[in-house]
Amino acid sequence: MSVVLHAVSWNDISLQELLRYAAPGSVALLSAPHAYQVALVGASGGLETRKGTVRLRDVFEARCFDERAELRWVNIADGRGTGVLLTEDTALLPDDAGERLPDIEATRPRPGSYLLWGRSAGSIDGWTTLSAERIGTIDIPAQIPAEQHARIVTREYIAQDPDHGNAYVAEERLLRFDLATPETAT
Repeated sequence: MSVVLHAVSWNDISLQELLRYAAPGSVALLSAPHAYQVALVGASGGLETRKGTVRLRDVFEARCFDERAELRWVNIADGRGTGVLLTEDTALLPDDAGERLPDIEATRPRPGSYLLWGRSAGSIDGWTTLSAERIGTIDIPAQIPAEQHARIVTREYIAQDPDHGNAYVAEERLLRFDLATPETAT
């Protein structure tokens, strides 16, 4: 089964401006020099953690994702940076902004996942606290039963080099948090 991944990029864009292309309820992984947070994109375009609103000016790098699309942003200078939107659904591509990038034709899209550190300390109001002695705790917007592990589900887009025929992972997109079962924890 062949799948086409579409992309749009922006230069000199703030995270606030880019978030208007994120679906409400999307998960946001946020890096800052002093912290790492997991949030949800709110209906008004802001970012909300389990504990409150995220100050966007503190974010250095963001990845916002759901099953349909992923937005990535990196701060270059003074709260402005570069962004990209990746999706298989052309209806999600903005008509009014960004630069369309070449499509990636994936000859073999492949499911994948990453096991997260720690075990669930339980879920409350749709959020689970993961805890590990070496790293402390972090809250994720998922229902993971107590003492179980969580994972991030991904999709790899495997393309084929037109000149040499070699297959390679052209891109990977984050999809969701999920329970890591023994079969998926590898």
